[in-house]
Amino acid sequence: MNISIKNLATILLVTFFHIATVSGQSISTSSNGSNTSYVYKDNNQKLKIEYNGTIKISADGKSVSSVSPGSQLKIEKTTFGNSRAIVIKNDGNGLKHEYKEGGRNKAFEPDGRVWLAEILPEIMNSTTLGAEERVASHYSKGGASAVLELIDQLNGDYLKSTYLGLLLKKNLNATDISACIDKTMSEIDSDHYQLEVYKKIDPSYFKNVSQLNKVVSALDSDHFKTELLKPIFKTNIMEGKGKESIQLIKMVDSDHFKTEIAKTITFSSLSNQELKFMVDELVPAIDSDHFKNELLKTAFDKGNMDEGRSLIILDGVESIESDHFKSELLTYVCKKQGSEKVKTKIMEIAKNSIESSHFLGEVARCAS
Repeated sequence: MNISIKNLATILLVTFFHIATVSGQSISTSSNGSNTSYVYKDNNQKLKIEYNGTIKISADGKSVSSVSPGSQLKIEKTTFGNSRAIVIKNDGNGLKHEYKEGGRNKAFEPDGRVWLAEILPEIMNSTTLGAEERVASHYSKGGASAVLELIDQLNGDYLKSTYLGLLLKKNLNATDISACIDKTMSEIDSDHYQLEVYKKIDPSYFKNVSQLNKVVSALDSDHFKTELLKPIFKTNIMEGKGKESIQLIKMVDSDHFKTEIAKTITFSSLSNQELKFMVDELVPAIDSDHFKNELLKTAFDKGNMDEGRSLIILDGVESIESDHFKSELLTYVCKKQGSEKVKTKIMEIAKNSIESSHFLGEVARCAS
Protein backbone atom coordinates (compact mmCIF):
# COMPACT_ATOMS: atom_id res chain seq x y z
CA MET A 1 0.00 0.00 0.00
CA ASN A 2 1.86 3.10 -1.25
CA ILE A 3 0.87 6.24 0.65
CA SER A 4 2.13 9.68 -0.34
CA ILE A 5 1.65 12.02 2.62
CA LYS A 6 3.08 15.18 1.10
CA ASN A 7 -0.36 16.76 0.87
CA LEU A 8 -1.78 15.33 4.09
CA ALA A 9 -1.33 18.70 5.84
CA THR A 10 -4.18 20.30 3.96
CA ILE A 11 -6.29 17.17 4.26
CA LEU A 12 -5.98 16.81 8.00
CA LEU A 13 -6.53 20.50 8.58
CA VAL A 14 -9.84 20.33 6.77
CA THR A 15 -10.81 17.04 8.42
CA PHE A 16 -10.20 18.34 11.91
CA PHE A 17 -11.68 21.75 11.27
CA HIS A 18 -15.11 20.29 11.82
CA ILE A 19 -13.98 18.48 14.96
CA ALA A 20 -12.46 21.69 16.28
CA THR A 21 -15.84 23.39 16.20
CA VAL A 22 -17.12 20.97 18.86
CA SER A 23 -16.83 22.16 22.44
CA GLY A 24 -13.76 20.83 24.26
CA GLN A 25 -11.90 19.79 21.12
CA SER A 26 -9.07 21.49 19.28
CA ILE A 27 -6.56 20.93 16.51
CA SER A 28 -3.24 22.59 15.78
CA THR A 29 -1.01 22.03 12.80
CA SER A 30 2.34 23.19 11.49
CA SER A 31 4.39 22.37 8.43
CA ASN A 32 7.57 23.67 6.87
CA GLY A 33 7.05 21.83 3.62
CA SER A 34 8.91 18.67 4.53
CA ASN A 35 8.03 18.00 8.19
CA THR A 36 4.46 18.09 9.37
CA SER A 37 2.96 17.97 12.84
CA TYR A 38 -0.67 17.56 13.97
CA VAL A 39 -2.10 17.63 17.45
CA TYR A 40 -5.68 16.72 18.26
CA LYS A 41 -7.00 17.29 21.79
CA ASP A 42 -10.24 16.78 23.61
CA ASN A 43 -11.15 16.47 27.27
CA ASN A 44 -9.91 12.89 27.50
CA GLN A 45 -7.07 12.48 25.05
CA LYS A 46 -4.31 14.00 22.97
CA LEU A 47 -3.13 12.55 19.66
CA LYS A 48 -0.02 13.86 17.92
CA ILE A 49 1.28 12.75 14.54
CA GLU A 50 4.58 13.87 13.00
CA TYR A 51 5.96 12.58 9.74
CA ASN A 52 7.77 13.15 6.49
CA GLY A 53 8.52 11.13 3.38
CA THR A 54 6.53 8.23 1.92
CA ILE A 55 5.01 5.48 4.02
CA LYS A 56 3.75 2.04 3.09
CA ILE A 57 1.03 0.50 5.21
CA SER A 58 0.56 -3.27 5.32
CA ALA A 59 -2.31 -4.84 3.42
CA ASP A 60 -4.26 -5.45 6.63
CA GLY A 61 -3.81 -1.80 7.70
CA LYS A 62 -2.26 -2.74 11.05
CA SER A 63 1.45 -2.10 10.55
CA VAL A 64 3.92 0.05 8.64
CA SER A 65 5.77 -2.03 6.07
CA SER A 66 8.24 0.65 4.93
CA VAL A 67 9.31 4.28 5.29
CA SER A 68 11.34 6.10 2.66
CA PRO A 69 15.06 6.48 3.56
CA GLY A 70 15.75 9.41 5.88
CA SER A 71 12.10 9.73 6.86
CA GLN A 72 10.00 8.79 9.86
CA LEU A 73 6.52 8.51 11.30
CA LYS A 74 5.94 9.42 14.95
CA ILE A 75 2.68 8.76 16.78
CA GLU A 76 2.00 9.87 20.34
CA LYS A 77 -1.24 9.42 22.26
CA THR A 78 -2.19 10.28 25.82
CA THR A 79 -5.48 9.06 27.23
CA PHE A 80 -6.51 9.88 30.81
CA GLY A 81 -2.85 10.56 31.61
CA ASN A 82 -1.54 7.30 30.14
CA SER A 83 0.89 7.93 27.29
CA ARG A 84 2.27 5.82 24.48
CA ALA A 85 4.53 6.71 21.57
CA ILE A 86 5.98 5.00 18.52
CA VAL A 87 8.66 6.23 16.16
CA ILE A 88 9.20 4.30 12.92
CA LYS A 89 12.10 5.47 10.82
CA ASN A 90 14.44 4.43 8.06
CA ASP A 91 18.07 5.46 8.53
CA GLY A 92 19.09 3.77 5.31
CA ASN A 93 19.39 0.32 6.85
CA GLY A 94 15.72 -0.63 7.03
CA LEU A 95 12.99 0.10 9.53
CA LYS A 96 13.76 0.98 13.13
CA HIS A 97 11.01 0.94 15.77
CA GLU A 98 11.12 2.85 19.04
CA TYR A 99 8.30 2.36 21.54
CA LYS A 100 7.54 4.11 24.83
CA GLU A 101 4.93 3.74 27.54
CA GLY A 102 4.63 6.43 30.17
CA GLY A 103 7.75 8.09 28.75
CA ARG A 104 9.89 4.99 29.29
CA ASN A 105 11.53 2.98 26.53
CA LYS A 106 10.14 -0.48 25.99
CA ALA A 107 10.75 -3.24 23.47
CA PHE A 108 8.60 -2.81 20.38
CA GLU A 109 7.65 -6.49 20.52
CA PRO A 110 5.03 -7.40 21.45
CA ASP A 111 3.22 -4.45 23.09
CA GLY A 112 4.34 -1.80 20.64
CA ARG A 113 3.26 -3.84 17.64
CA VAL A 114 -0.13 -4.52 19.25
CA TRP A 115 -0.68 -0.81 19.97
CA LEU A 116 0.37 0.21 16.45
CA ALA A 117 -2.18 -2.25 15.07
CA GLU A 118 -4.82 -0.57 17.24
CA ILE A 119 -3.89 3.05 16.47
CA LEU A 120 -3.36 2.86 12.69
CA PRO A 121 -7.02 2.13 11.91
CA GLU A 122 -7.97 5.12 14.09
CA ILE A 123 -5.56 7.33 12.14
CA MET A 124 -6.81 6.04 8.79
CA ASN A 125 -10.40 6.62 9.87
CA SER A 126 -9.55 10.26 10.61
CA THR A 127 -7.24 11.09 7.69
CA THR A 128 -6.87 10.18 4.03
CA LEU A 129 -3.83 8.04 4.84
CA GLY A 130 -4.34 4.91 2.74
CA ALA A 131 -7.72 6.02 1.34
CA GLU A 132 -7.20 4.96 -2.27
CA GLU A 133 -5.85 1.57 -1.27
CA ARG A 134 -8.62 0.94 1.27
CA VAL A 135 -11.32 1.81 -1.26
CA ALA A 136 -9.69 -0.43 -3.89
CA SER A 137 -9.34 -3.30 -1.44
CA HIS A 138 -12.91 -3.14 -0.15
CA TYR A 139 -14.31 -2.68 -3.65
CA SER A 140 -12.44 -5.71 -4.99
CA LYS A 141 -13.78 -7.86 -2.16
CA GLY A 142 -17.36 -6.67 -1.85
CA GLY A 143 -18.16 -4.10 -4.49
CA ALA A 144 -19.70 -0.70 -3.82
CA SER A 145 -21.69 -1.92 -0.81
CA ALA A 146 -18.47 -2.88 1.01
CA VAL A 147 -17.03 0.61 0.53
CA LEU A 148 -20.30 2.22 1.59
CA GLU A 149 -20.21 0.22 4.83
CA LEU A 150 -16.68 1.53 5.41
CA ILE A 151 -17.97 5.14 5.17
CA ASP A 152 -19.81 4.62 8.46
CA GLN A 153 -16.47 4.20 10.26
CA LEU A 154 -14.96 7.46 9.03
CA ASN A 155 -14.71 10.72 10.97
CA GLY A 156 -15.58 14.02 9.33
CA ASP A 157 -17.42 15.14 6.22
CA TYR A 158 -14.20 15.76 4.30
CA LEU A 159 -12.96 12.22 4.72
CA LYS A 160 -16.34 10.69 3.88
CA SER A 161 -16.57 12.80 0.72
CA THR A 162 -13.06 11.72 -0.26
CA TYR A 163 -13.91 8.03 0.05
CA LEU A 164 -17.20 8.45 -1.82
CA GLY A 165 -15.41 10.36 -4.55
CA LEU A 166 -12.88 7.55 -4.92
CA LEU A 167 -15.70 5.01 -5.10
CA LEU A 168 -17.44 7.01 -7.82
CA LYS A 169 -14.32 6.72 -9.97
CA LYS A 170 -15.15 3.02 -10.30
CA ASN A 171 -17.38 1.76 -13.09
CA LEU A 172 -20.56 1.90 -11.04
CA ASN A 173 -24.03 1.06 -12.27
CA ALA A 174 -27.04 3.31 -11.68
CA THR A 175 -28.07 1.38 -8.56
CA ASP A 176 -24.63 1.84 -6.99
CA ILE A 177 -24.58 5.55 -7.86
CA SER A 178 -27.99 5.95 -6.25
CA ALA A 179 -26.63 4.21 -3.14
CA CYS A 180 -23.68 6.65 -3.09
CA ILE A 181 -26.12 9.56 -3.22
CA ASP A 182 -28.18 8.10 -0.38
CA LYS A 183 -25.03 7.57 1.70
CA THR A 184 -23.92 11.14 1.01
CA MET A 185 -27.26 12.52 2.14
CA SER A 186 -27.33 10.43 5.31
CA GLU A 187 -23.67 10.74 6.36
CA ILE A 188 -22.47 14.20 5.24
CA ASP A 189 -23.92 17.33 6.81
CA SER A 190 -21.94 19.97 4.93
CA ASP A 191 -23.37 21.20 1.63
CA HIS A 192 -19.82 21.84 0.46
CA TYR A 193 -18.73 18.25 0.90
CA GLN A 194 -22.01 16.86 -0.40
CA LEU A 195 -21.39 18.85 -3.55
CA GLU A 196 -17.84 17.49 -3.81
CA VAL A 197 -19.38 14.02 -4.05
CA TYR A 198 -22.11 14.97 -6.53
CA LYS A 199 -19.55 16.63 -8.81
CA LYS A 200 -17.84 13.22 -9.19
CA ILE A 201 -21.01 11.78 -10.75
CA ASP A 202 -21.12 11.79 -14.55
CA PRO A 203 -23.71 14.42 -15.56
CA SER A 204 -25.39 11.90 -17.88
CA TYR A 205 -26.63 10.07 -14.78
CA PHE A 206 -28.89 13.02 -14.07
CA LYS A 207 -30.94 12.36 -17.17
CA ASN A 208 -32.94 10.72 -14.43
CA VAL A 209 -34.37 14.05 -13.30
CA SER A 210 -35.94 12.52 -10.18
CA GLN A 211 -32.42 11.80 -8.91
CA LEU A 212 -31.35 15.34 -9.66
CA ASN A 213 -34.40 16.64 -7.81
CA LYS A 214 -33.44 14.51 -4.82
CA VAL A 215 -29.89 15.83 -4.79
CA VAL A 216 -30.94 19.48 -5.12
CA SER A 217 -33.48 19.02 -2.32
CA ALA A 218 -30.73 17.69 -0.04
CA LEU A 219 -28.74 20.92 -0.32
CA ASP A 220 -29.68 23.86 1.88
CA SER A 221 -27.50 26.54 0.29
CA ASP A 222 -28.59 28.26 -2.92
CA HIS A 223 -24.92 28.74 -3.73
CA PHE A 224 -24.22 25.02 -3.75
CA LYS A 225 -27.45 24.23 -5.60
CA THR A 226 -26.23 26.64 -8.27
CA GLU A 227 -22.76 25.10 -8.36
CA LEU A 228 -24.40 21.72 -8.93
CA LEU A 229 -26.94 22.74 -11.57
CA LYS A 230 -24.95 25.12 -13.77
CA PRO A 231 -22.47 22.54 -15.12
CA ILE A 232 -25.31 20.09 -15.75
CA PHE A 233 -27.37 22.67 -17.60
CA LYS A 234 -24.36 23.56 -19.74
CA THR A 235 -24.36 20.03 -21.13
CA ASN A 236 -27.14 18.69 -23.36
CA ILE A 237 -28.50 16.56 -20.50
CA MET A 238 -31.55 18.76 -19.96
CA GLU A 239 -32.40 19.32 -23.62
CA GLY A 240 -36.03 18.48 -24.24
CA LYS A 241 -36.73 18.86 -20.53
CA GLY A 242 -37.47 22.56 -20.35
CA LYS A 243 -40.28 22.28 -17.83
CA GLU A 244 -38.25 20.00 -15.57
CA SER A 245 -35.33 22.42 -15.77
CA ILE A 246 -37.46 25.35 -14.74
CA GLN A 247 -38.97 23.41 -11.83
CA LEU A 248 -35.42 22.64 -10.64
CA ILE A 249 -34.49 26.31 -10.80
CA LYS A 250 -37.55 27.22 -8.78
CA MET A 251 -36.11 25.11 -5.93
CA VAL A 252 -33.57 27.92 -5.45
CA ASP A 253 -34.69 30.88 -3.32
CA SER A 254 -32.20 33.58 -4.32
CA ASP A 255 -33.08 35.71 -7.36
CA HIS A 256 -29.41 36.03 -8.17
CA PHE A 257 -28.77 32.30 -8.20
CA LYS A 258 -32.05 31.52 -9.96
CA THR A 259 -30.94 33.81 -12.76
CA GLU A 260 -27.38 32.45 -12.83
CA ILE A 261 -28.70 28.94 -13.39
CA ALA A 262 -31.43 29.95 -15.80
CA LYS A 263 -28.98 31.80 -18.03
CA THR A 264 -27.21 28.48 -18.70
CA ILE A 265 -30.36 26.97 -20.26
CA THR A 266 -30.00 26.21 -23.95
CA PHE A 267 -32.85 28.55 -24.88
CA SER A 268 -32.60 27.73 -28.56
CA SER A 269 -33.62 24.14 -27.76
CA LEU A 270 -36.78 25.18 -25.89
CA SER A 271 -40.02 24.66 -27.73
CA ASN A 272 -42.42 27.58 -27.86
CA GLN A 273 -44.47 25.83 -25.20
CA GLU A 274 -41.42 25.44 -22.94
CA LEU A 275 -40.39 29.05 -23.54
CA LYS A 276 -43.89 30.17 -22.54
CA PHE A 277 -43.69 27.97 -19.43
CA MET A 278 -40.47 29.74 -18.47
CA VAL A 279 -42.03 33.17 -18.98
CA ASP A 280 -45.22 32.24 -17.13
CA GLU A 281 -43.71 30.19 -14.29
CA LEU A 282 -40.05 31.06 -13.71
CA VAL A 283 -39.97 34.80 -14.37
CA PRO A 284 -42.79 35.57 -11.86
CA ALA A 285 -40.93 33.41 -9.30
CA ILE A 286 -38.11 35.99 -9.39
CA ASP A 287 -38.81 38.98 -7.17
CA SER A 288 -36.23 41.40 -8.54
CA ASP A 289 -37.16 43.33 -11.68
CA HIS A 290 -33.45 43.60 -12.44
CA PHE A 291 -33.00 39.84 -12.59
CA LYS A 292 -36.29 39.31 -14.45
CA ASN A 293 -35.09 41.75 -17.08
CA GLU A 294 -31.66 40.15 -17.25
CA LEU A 295 -33.12 36.67 -17.74
CA LEU A 296 -35.62 37.72 -20.39
CA LYS A 297 -32.95 39.56 -22.38
CA THR A 298 -30.66 36.53 -22.18
CA ALA A 299 -33.47 34.25 -23.38
CA PHE A 300 -34.17 36.67 -26.21
CA ASP A 301 -30.52 36.78 -27.30
CA LYS A 302 -30.00 33.01 -27.21
CA GLY A 303 -33.46 31.70 -28.06
CA ASN A 304 -33.61 31.91 -31.88
CA MET A 305 -36.18 34.68 -31.68
CA ASP A 306 -38.62 34.82 -34.53
CA GLU A 307 -41.76 36.92 -34.35
CA GLY A 308 -43.78 34.35 -32.42
CA ARG A 309 -41.07 33.70 -29.83
CA SER A 310 -40.50 37.43 -29.41
CA LEU A 311 -44.17 37.85 -28.55
CA ILE A 312 -43.78 35.18 -25.85
CA ILE A 313 -40.85 37.07 -24.32
CA LEU A 314 -42.93 40.25 -24.25
CA ASP A 315 -45.48 38.47 -22.06
CA GLY A 316 -42.81 38.54 -19.36
CA VAL A 317 -43.20 42.31 -19.00
CA GLU A 318 -46.45 41.69 -17.14
CA SER A 319 -44.56 40.51 -14.04
CA ILE A 320 -42.18 43.52 -14.03
CA GLU A 321 -43.24 46.41 -11.81
CA SER A 322 -40.61 49.06 -12.56
CA ASP A 323 -41.28 51.42 -15.48
CA HIS A 324 -37.55 51.62 -16.01
CA PHE A 325 -37.11 47.88 -16.53
CA LYS A 326 -40.33 47.60 -18.54
CA SER A 327 -39.12 50.24 -20.98
CA GLU A 328 -35.64 48.74 -21.09
CA LEU A 329 -36.94 45.32 -22.10
CA LEU A 330 -39.50 46.67 -24.54
CA THR A 331 -36.99 48.87 -26.37
CA TYR A 332 -34.45 46.02 -26.34
CA VAL A 333 -36.88 43.69 -28.14
CA CYS A 334 -38.05 46.51 -30.40
CA LYS A 335 -34.55 47.19 -31.69
CA LYS A 336 -33.79 43.52 -32.34
CA GLN A 337 -37.12 42.17 -33.62
CA GLY A 338 -39.02 45.11 -35.01
CA SER A 339 -41.79 43.47 -37.03
CA GLU A 340 -45.06 45.37 -37.17
CA LYS A 341 -46.81 42.76 -35.04
CA VAL A 342 -44.08 42.93 -32.40
CA LYS A 343 -44.06 46.75 -32.40
CA THR A 344 -47.85 46.83 -32.08
CA LYS A 345 -47.70 44.59 -29.01
CA ILE A 346 -44.85 46.65 -27.54
CA MET A 347 -46.89 49.84 -27.77
CA GLU A 348 -49.97 48.12 -26.38
CA ILE A 349 -47.98 46.88 -23.35
CA ALA A 350 -46.32 50.27 -22.85
CA LYS A 351 -49.58 52.23 -22.93
CA ASN A 352 -51.32 49.83 -20.53
CA SER A 353 -48.53 49.39 -18.00
CA ILE A 354 -46.03 52.29 -18.03
CA GLU A 355 -47.09 55.32 -15.97
CA SER A 356 -43.97 57.44 -16.49
CA SER A 357 -44.26 59.72 -19.51
CA HIS A 358 -40.46 59.68 -19.83
CA PHE A 359 -40.18 55.91 -20.16
CA LEU A 360 -43.35 55.69 -22.26
CA GLY A 361 -41.80 58.19 -24.64
CA GLU A 362 -38.63 56.12 -24.95
CA VAL A 363 -40.63 53.06 -25.97
CA ALA A 364 -42.81 55.07 -28.36
CA ARG A 365 -39.80 56.52 -30.18
CA CYS A 366 -38.59 52.98 -30.92
CA ALA A 367 -41.92 51.40 -31.76
CA SER A 368 -43.43 54.22 -33.82
